Amino acid sequence: MKRLTAWILALIGVLLLPLHGLADVDQTARAEADAYFQGVFSRTKAIGGAVLVSQQGRRIYSFYWGGNDKRVSRPVDDETVYKVASVSKLVSAVGVMQLAEAKALDLDAPLIYGEGAPVRNPWYPDAPVTLRQVMSHTSSILGDAPYNAAPRWDREDVLTRRYFAKREPGSQYEYANLNGGILCSAVERASGQSFNRYMAEHIFEPLDINGAYAAHLLPDPSALSGTYMNDGMLYCSAEKYVQTDTADYDDICAPDAHYHTSAGSLYISLSGLEKIGQVLCTGAAGEKRILSPQGAEMMRADQSRVSGSSVTGSSPYGLCVYRFEDENGVIWYGHQGRWEGLQVDLFAEPDTQTVVVMVMNGVGRSGAGGEVDAKFLRALQHISPWLEAPGLADDGLGFEVEDEWMD
Repeated sequence: MKRLTAWILALIGVLLLPLHGLADVDQTARAEADAYFQGVFSRTKAIGGAVLVSQQGRRIYSFYWGGNDKRVSRPVDDETVYKVASVSKLVSAVGVMQLAEAKALDLDAPLIYGEGAPVRNPWYPDAPVTLRQVMSHTSSILGDAPYNAAPRWDREDVLTRRYFAKREPGSQYEYANLNGGILCSAVERASGQSFNRYMAEHIFEPLDINGAYAAHLLPDPSALSGTYMNDGMLYCSAEKYVQTDTADYDDICAPDAHYHTSAGSLYISLSGLEKIGQVLCTGAAGEKRILSPQGAEMMRADQSRVSGSSVTGSSPYGLCVYRFEDENGVIWYGHQGRWEGLQVDLFAEPDTQTVVVMVMNGVGRSGAGGEVDAKFLRALQHISPWLEAPGLADDGLGFEVEDEWMD
């Protein structure tokens, strides 16, 4: 699957090599791409999926395959909705960053639970655990820490055994799903709303995104796809997602109970993922601004370089945003999601505001976390030559991080 991902992105790069700025993909190249993707999706027996590429908010290539189930009862299109696994963390982090910009959250303040008790690593009780550490995966929380239920923050014996590594918070990277789950608790505590309601009112509704953290709360549940396993067997149907979430999800503000929702429970449309990629580039999608440009930059930044940061060690993550440099020195930002046979990729290159979304359903299970395979990195060198967008410096979207944000 990693090799397939690299091949797909390599082809996109080859197709777009002649492009400059926002030139259209010519019809011959488009036909060749469509034929190639048809072959790939067919050979891998994908149930459904898509590849979307946009630049400066304008779609320059798209390919769609199959449907939301084996019957193709609804063909895949821009509004097809998937449960996007760990890409949820990146989207959830946009809500956290929005509250941080509004001064409702302090990324470097100690995390609290209950009536205000601080979350502590028992090995380092005097070193606070912070949101910035959580979002950069340097919190010292163990990668295999359980996250399906509220942690026992009041039980030091449980914390020592199940949750924390013997290292100072902020000092070392280790990817943990519980880090992503903590975001839900922080947003609910700061906003006084359920996490889903906050994200709907402040992110999804302004951007006209069909998205929710429970299937039955989607504005249009009929667009939802089921999830398939790597052998093509059904893991969970759209109908089952709706039934299960209706029974299990309590859409209330309960900061000490919700530690799973923001880690991997987001349902969102393909076009919605594309808009989130645009927000990651500039803070806005179209005419709708969600973050300041500096806020978007902060999400992408190396947190150990931020002035006054509680993160001291290096990490490949900004604020739930994985970053890497390809062989041509181009830096990409985003997240991957993997669950059973579903693969979701959302990556952006902010200098040219290029966004790539790729979803394949029922075609294999790849590595967990947000790591990007070496073959994927090498494939991106083919895209670098056309990553030019003249005029960005003149349209008010180019910026540098202000001194108070970064050293």
